[in-house]
Amino acid sequence: MKKLLGLLLIIGLLVYSCEKINNMNNKYEWLILTTADMGYPMEIKGGTFYNEKHEDIAGIPADMTLSSQWWSGDSGVVIAGEQYRSVPFGMKIRWFSYAEDKFYEGDFKLDYEKLSALFKEGLNCKESSNYKYFKVSIAPGGQVFLYLLGGNSLLVGSYQAKEYFVDDYLSEMRITREGATRQTYVDDKIKEMPLQTQQEISEKRINTQIWKDINLHYPWSYTFKIADFNNSFDLKEKDIIVNYINGENARCISEIDYLTKSSPKAIPLEIDGQFETSAGRKFTIRVYPGNVNGQEPQKQTYEVQRGREQELVKLFKDFYAKIGQKDFEIHLKLSPDFKTGKVYLKKNHIEQEIPNVQVDIFDMTFDQ
Repeated sequence: MKKLLGLLLIIGLLVYSCEKINNMNNKYEWLILTTADMGYPMEIKGGTFYNEKHEDIAGIPADMTLSSQWWSGDSGVVIAGEQYRSVPFGMKIRWFSYAEDKFYEGDFKLDYEKLSALFKEGLNCKESSNYKYFKVSIAPGGQVFLYLLGGNSLLVGSYQAKEYFVDDYLSEMRITREGATRQTYVDDKIKEMPLQTQQEISEKRINTQIWKDINLHYPWSYTFKIADFNNSFDLKEKDIIVNYINGENARCISEIDYLTKSSPKAIPLEIDGQFETSAGRKFTIRVYPGNVNGQEPQKQTYEVQRGREQELVKLFKDFYAKIGQKDFEIHLKLSPDFKTGKVYLKKNHIEQEIPNVQVDIFDMTFDQ
């Protein structure tokens, strides 16, 4: 047993030393995920991440139909090549958009300094010591969004691709089905799309503004108050979770100020926190702006999820304009008995309730 423990310790030290050496050489262990919006399926035809010498360092997974929730979907990963890779300098990608019947391609320089700083700083949480994935998300209109995932999910770049044209569609798409044509193949795919998307296609009105709007960041802080309760009610640093409408999330937070100080953040779909009163009562409170009839966005139908998304987008955009584009609060008001809560957008005396927000309150005072 002692020999086994000693061997495991040696292996652990070797792995740790290997990671440290690679980190010193600006190399890290990361993979690539890909996704597209559930209502607008895409297929990546090729792509790579490359270094400063324009040498390929990782291929982007290709030839799979992408259609999932923006924040949680992925195509799976392709594990090939070196285990540790340098921070990418650029990204090339080309894909086909079924809803638009268009090909897009782009060659983008990434924010190398920002990415290097994020990897070098790493993460300090139980989920992960560093970022582990790049996620490439593509949307109608040739839009590309790049996320960095680990304990947190960060949007690290937005890019605009250009349409390109092909002479042989079937060859480009690697379609060998006898009798297939571009028109019949695309039409078959459209029949699988949500009815809302099918109607947009028939009316030639696909809205490419959706993804620009959900990526807007507003200068907000999270505040809270119990009605008729004058004692302190504090948010604790432990187990803070925030999921955002644009696919970002924050689960590895080193400072409580992340929520309680005003800073640019996307529209939240969920805010979880631990609270304690001056009398020692402890609560877990989960606020779900994105839920509809008790269902989280991942479980909602496409039409319900998109409808709630656009309702929140309009509410935040209108309120921000109304207050002169200044910082504001997402304000939680709890009932005196700690049983119910409502959520508001608030700037001084101006308040706008976010309608139909699910607020779950758990009294943890006597839990061990």
